Amino acid sequence: MGEIDFLGLDDVLEIHRDQIERYGGSAGIRDVDLLRSALAMPQATFDNCYLHEDIFAMAAAYLFHITQNHPFIDGNKRTGAVASIVFLALNDIELSAPEADLERLIWDVAEGKADKEAIARFFRQHYSDLSEQKCRNKGRPSEADG
Repeated sequence: MGEIDFLGLDDVLEIHRDQIERYGGSAGIRDVDLLRSALAMPQATFDNCYLHEDIFAMAAAYLFHITQNHPFIDGNKRTGAVASIVFLALNDIELSAPEADLERLIWDVAEGKADKEAIARFFRQHYSDLSEQKCRNKGRPSEADG
C-alpha cells in the first residue's frame, strides 16, 4: 500500500456539521473519546503493518466504528457513511454504488447485521479508481503537439 491519506478529527467534525446542516438533527458530540477511537481504527498498525488489509477495509472501519460508537448526538450513520466515502475519494477511489444499496448497507451496519468485512466487500464491488483516470492521457502527445 502506498501513502494513505487518513481523516482527522477536524475533517470528521466538518463532515458531521455539514450533514446536520443539510439534513437536520441535533448538532454536537456525545463522547469525543469514542470519536477518537473510531478514527484511530482505520490507521491502526502492528509491527509497522496496517491491521486492515486494504483501503476498502480501512474505509469500512470509518463507517463501522463511527456508526457503532455513536459519538455524536445525532447523525452517526450519515457521518460514518460520508467519512468512508470522503476517505476513499482522498485516496483516488470513487464509490459507485446504487444509492438504495448503500442506504441498505448503512442500516444493516446500524442494526448489527453487517460487519466490517461485509462493508469492505461492498466497497470492493462498487468502486472506480480515479488515479487510473487521471493518468490515462499521461505520456500521450496531445493533438496540439502535432
